[in-house]
Amino acid sequence: MGFSIKKGQLKKRIFTKLVGSFLLFLFIVILTFAACLLLEGFLIGRGKIDNLMPYDIVDDDGNVKNIDSVKRLGGWVEELDSDYHIIKVYGEKKTDTQKYTPEDIYDLIAVKEIQKQNSNSIEFTVGTTDKKEEYIGFIYKAKNTDKYFLCIYSRNVMQARITVVFNGDSNSVAYNESNHFSVLFLGLLLIEVLLFSLYLRRKIKYPLDKLVKGMERIRSGENGVILDIKTEAEFEQIVDTFNMMTKELERQKEENTKLVAQKNQMLLELSHDIKTPIATIKSYANALEAGLVPEEKQEAYHHTIDVKADRVQMLIEEMFFMLKMDNPDYNLNIEKVDIGEFLRKICAENYDEIESAGFDFHIAIPEEKIMADIDVKLFERVIENLLSNATKYNKMGNTIGITCEKEDKKICIKVTDDGQAIDDALASQMFSAFVRGDKTRKSDGGTGLGLAISKIIVEKHGGEIKYLRENGSNVFVITWTQM
Repeated sequence: MGFSIKKGQLKKRIFTKLVGSFLLFLFIVILTFAACLLLEGFLIGRGKIDNLMPYDIVDDDGNVKNIDSVKRLGGWVEELDSDYHIIKVYGEKKTDTQKYTPEDIYDLIAVKEIQKQNSNSIEFTVGTTDKKEEYIGFIYKAKNTDKYFLCIYSRNVMQARITVVFNGDSNSVAYNESNHFSVLFLGLLLIEVLLFSLYLRRKIKYPLDKLVKGMERIRSGENGVILDIKTEAEFEQIVDTFNMMTKELERQKEENTKLVAQKNQMLLELSHDIKTPIATIKSYANALEAGLVPEEKQEAYHHTIDVKADRVQMLIEEMFFMLKMDNPDYNLNIEKVDIGEFLRKICAENYDEIESAGFDFHIAIPEEKIMADIDVKLFERVIENLLSNATKYNKMGNTIGITCEKEDKKICIKVTDDGQAIDDALASQMFSAFVRGDKTRKSDGGTGLGLAISKIIVEKHGGEIKYLRENGSNVFVITWTQM
C-alpha cells in the first residue's frame, strides 16, 4: 500500500485553513459586534441614530427635538441661560442642581472650550477630571440664541469620545483619536495573527511533520519506527495509534515470516515423507520388472509396494484436508448434539483397542446433557486422534482417561495419559505439521499431521487446544465457549 504527501500539502490543508478560519472568525465577531451596536442604536433611537447624538438633540434655533431616546437611557436635557441658570428641564431631572458654575460645568462634562476663528461655533473636547461624577454632560450653545443646552446621561450608559482640535492661522487641521485607535488595532491584529500562526506551527504543524516523516520511514522499509512527540492530547492519541500500528505491522511481519518458514519446513517434511516410500516403490518395482525377485518373495514385494502407495496416498489426502480446513472460506457442518453422548459413543468405539493395548480406560462424563453446536464428523476426528496418540506413545504408563465438564457457557474436554512427559522442545511445536512423538524419521504409520489438523478443527469451532503436564500425566485440553 503506497501513499505520497507533497511538500506543503498539510500546510495548505490545515495550517493555512486554520489561520484563515481565525481571521474569518475575528472578522465575523467584529462585524456582528458592530451590527449589534447599530441595531441597538436604531432600537433606542427609534430608527434614527441621530436621536442618540447629544449635539444633534437641539437645533441652531434652540428647539429641542425628540428626546425619547434620551429618556430611555435615563437622561434629560436642561436649558441654561448665559449665567448657567436652569431655565427649563426636558425629561425627568434626577439631581437637585438649579444653577451651575463654570467649575461645575467643567467637572460635569470635563471639557476644554475652543473657539474657532471666523466662526460662532464652539467645540468641546472631553478631557479628564479627578472628580468621580455619577453623570456625564454634553453642552451645546445654539448659534442663533444665547442659550446653552446641557444633555445629561448616567455614566453607566454613555461615554464620550476624545477629540483634539489643532488650530492654525489659515487652515484648521483636526486629528481624531479614533485614527490612533484604528492604527493601533490593526497593528495589534497583525501581531496577533503572527503569534497565532507561530503557535499553530508549533502545536499543529510540528507534530504533523513528525507523523509524515514517520510514515515515510515505514514506506522506505525501516523497521521498528516509534515516534516520541510531546504534544497536545489529541495528537498524543494519534501518535499512540501510530506506534501501535507500527508494532502491529512488526508483529504481522514476524508472524508472516514464521508462517513462511513453517510452510517451507512443511514442504520439506512432506517431500521427505513422500520421498522414502516412493523410493521403496520404485526400487521394488524395478526389481520385479528385472526378474530379480524370487517367486516366493514376489507377493511380499507387491504387499510392500501396496503399503507404501497407501502411505503416499494418505499423506497427500491428509495434506489436502489440512489445507482445505485452513482456508477461511471452509464452512463447518454444524449440528446441535449432546457432548456427553457424543463422547460416550467415541469411547465405546475405541474401548476394545485401548484395553487390548494394555491400558485402563477411565471415563468421566456427566450424565446431564451438555448441548453444543459442533461439526460431528470433524470433532470426532479430533477426539479419536488424541486417543490414538495416547495409545501409541504411552510407553511407560498404563492409564488413559477422558473427562468432560461445563462451567457457565465454557465446555472443557480433557484426554490424559500417565506416560512419560513430552519433551519441552517437542511440546512447543507438537501442533505444527509433520511433528511426531517418537522424534525419529522412522515410519510409525502416522503422518505427523494429526495434531495440526486437530488444532485447525478446534479453532474453526472458536476454541483452543493445548498441552499440559499435570500431576504426572500428559493432558490435552480442548476448551470452547458455547453461545
